[in-house]
Amino acid sequence: MTVHPLPLEGVRVADFGQLTAGANASAMLADLGADVIKIESARYLDLFRMWKPDGSEGWWNNSPHFHFTNRNKRGVSIDLKAPQGQALVLDLLRHCDILIENFSRGVLDRLGLGYAAVSAVNPAIVYASITSQGETGPYRSHRTYGSTLDAMSGISALMGYEGGRPEISGGDLNYPDQVVSLLATGITMAALRKARESGRGAHLDIAQREVVSFLLGEEILAASDTGQAAAPRGNREPGIHFQACLRARDTRWVAITLATPSDAARLADLIGAAPTDPTDALADWVGEQDADAVVEALSARGVAVAVSNDGHAMLADRRLLGGSIAWSEDGALLKGMPYRIANQPFAVRQPAPDLGEHTDDILSTLLGLSRDEIAQLEADGILSTAPAA
Repeated sequence: MTVHPLPLEGVRVADFGQLTAGANASAMLADLGADVIKIESARYLDLFRMWKPDGSEGWWNNSPHFHFTNRNKRGVSIDLKAPQGQALVLDLLRHCDILIENFSRGVLDRLGLGYAAVSAVNPAIVYASITSQGETGPYRSHRTYGSTLDAMSGISALMGYEGGRPEISGGDLNYPDQVVSLLATGITMAALRKARESGRGAHLDIAQREVVSFLLGEEILAASDTGQAAAPRGNREPGIHFQACLRARDTRWVAITLATPSDAARLADLIGAAPTDPTDALADWVGEQDADAVVEALSARGVAVAVSNDGHAMLADRRLLGGSIAWSEDGALLKGMPYRIANQPFAVRQPAPDLGEHTDDILSTLLGLSRDEIAQLEADGILSTAPAA
């Protein structure tokens, strides 16, 4: 197979991304060939570096969560609170096509690295700000976590069971962070194309709350038509005859959808129930079978059915993962690519960077600093490869 050049080769990205929302957006740009430079400070690491630290020497370079979302990047560590460090970063941004950040509002402005300052030295840069509430409006300074984003966007009102309380997606998923990184990657590439045509960059204002509300647009439209707010309804679905997750004998759960009474009729001989109300009989029958036997029997009758897989089950059958998860050479799990490009397979070209791993190389090759100048910056505490005490 002939492997073609990656589509973003020659593009350079300054990555101020934290956790998932920003760091995963830039990681997907790196996967597509961009030279992504992760900019951190010894005073303020990517928070994923501190995720479940074990206290061992060099723990900040060993977080599985950090490695999961930061493959294929290079890394610099520059003190962003020091004027000299800010000047270095601003000089570095002259050589970048894209900047991605998801700091709280005003952080980069206070550091002299807001859009106005950066575009003044690099008018063609695409400056992507991923925020919880957006750059403008009454909620721009609202303190937000994944739980409150779920609530404000409307998603939690749809999660749960009829008559019960709304639910949140939770830290193990944090749905707003995940989906915004996908959208941010696409809109950033579109803006880059326009910037290269016109010579003028753009400030992209990408609000997680608005992205999630956009994805719930049909529910908002339905509320407008009926005058009634959406409410949790569990696994029930209007227009679907029967839909549920039922527990099998081996304690695994099986999702089953019978779209019409005719679908239910196919099971009458199997479960001994009329097609009008298969609920109790089907639940009893499933409870007497192992999950795989349920799937085999119902699939043979043309019924939509699947085992509810958890992470262990998906790792046991890697066909379920496709390219969404990848493995490094040492066997560590990494996020992969949620799509495929012919003749351009996903590859981990380099692991996530240690803190400041490529600082010397980047400052010498891009900014032309000498070894002595870099050594002086290290002596002054502007550069570091370990967290500040």
